[in-house]
Amino acid sequence: MIDKQAVLENLRGVLDPEIGISIVDLNMVRDITVDGDAVKVKIALTVAHCPLAKTLQSDIEQALKKSGEIRTVTVDTTSMSKSELDDLRKRLENRTRNTTEPRTGPAPGIERLGKRDIRNIIAVVSGKGGVGKSFVTSMLACELRRQGYEVGVLDADLTGPSIAKVFGLKGRPTKTSNGAITPIRTQTGIKVMSINLILDDPEMPVIWRGPIVNSVIRQLYWEVDWGPLHYLLVDLPPGTSDAPLTVFQSLPLDGAIVVSSPQELASLIVTKAVNMAKKMNAELLGLIENMSYLQCPSCGEKLNVYGETKGEKLAATLGIPFLGTIPLDPVIAQKSDEGRIEDYSTDVLKTLTDKLRLRASSQAQQLMQGLPIAWSVEPSKT
Repeated sequence: MIDKQAVLENLRGVLDPEIGISIVDLNMVRDITVDGDAVKVKIALTVAHCPLAKTLQSDIEQALKKSGEIRTVTVDTTSMSKSELDDLRKRLENRTRNTTEPRTGPAPGIERLGKRDIRNIIAVVSGKGGVGKSFVTSMLACELRRQGYEVGVLDADLTGPSIAKVFGLKGRPTKTSNGAITPIRTQTGIKVMSINLILDDPEMPVIWRGPIVNSVIRQLYWEVDWGPLHYLLVDLPPGTSDAPLTVFQSLPLDGAIVVSSPQELASLIVTKAVNMAKKMNAELLGLIENMSYLQCPSCGEKLNVYGETKGEKLAATLGIPFLGTIPLDPVIAQKSDEGRIEDYSTDVLKTLTDKLRLRASSQAQQLMQGLPIAWSVEPSKT
């Protein structure tokens, strides 16, 4: 006879890879039914209709069939209520405070904004203009969306916004009944907010002093009804002045991705941005080198248009993971100009996304179950 308590103990070994905590400790196991050598388990997901729920079901089946006593495993799923999710977040946040070093808070007078229903807020930084930071932001958003996740993009580059253009967005955001701004959705359902969607004339320059820039960036995040998101990617402007400082100090970032290119000049300025992120205690998830080479369409030879690749060496010098390289592709410029960046795809971006998931999962394991839900870049299996 199979014992329910034994089944529960076996399930204790199944971890949510996003948080690194047992599904039993997360109170996701709601019911266990035993009928001979068949077991039926009911699991409460933290996100309804999560695209990787089947993977979690597979993990449960493997854990229960390991002993050889159980021949059939059925996994039914439901979803946690909002109050249950709120309680879970509070428990995990308290757990984190008790097990990890406290991070330095925002500067005096600058309030850290709340996270609401956004699991992962990731900044894409470079320090250097022209390295393809907005392209990396938009392509990561597209790849995550293809995998079935709810994704948003906040264009924090107020003086040189390009996100709306590459996605082909021209409509104006509306407001909800409670006054919140509704972001514009792209063709595939990515939620976007950019200053260019609000201006009467997108071609007119934004000439604002620091305090106004700070206020607008905070509004574009806090006064927008993002709804439940797995990921919010924040496209930062170049430099280390008011706008990026506001993002690092005001937004509850879970990490930052660094974008560079092969030129020595780019490496020098990117280093400044990395050092700024470190001073702001931002988790650096890794470095991507864009425009690393041009592949000849006729013979396949790789041409180093901007010099030999330096990404891996630069990442090692900065003490952050190297996530890989992206080639120079003329199709990118074409699709961006046409506002059809969602039509572009490459295995390189999929590989980079996978590396980010592995990186975050590894860090979650090292922190021994002390992470809040929204910390990890690893897509949830729940």
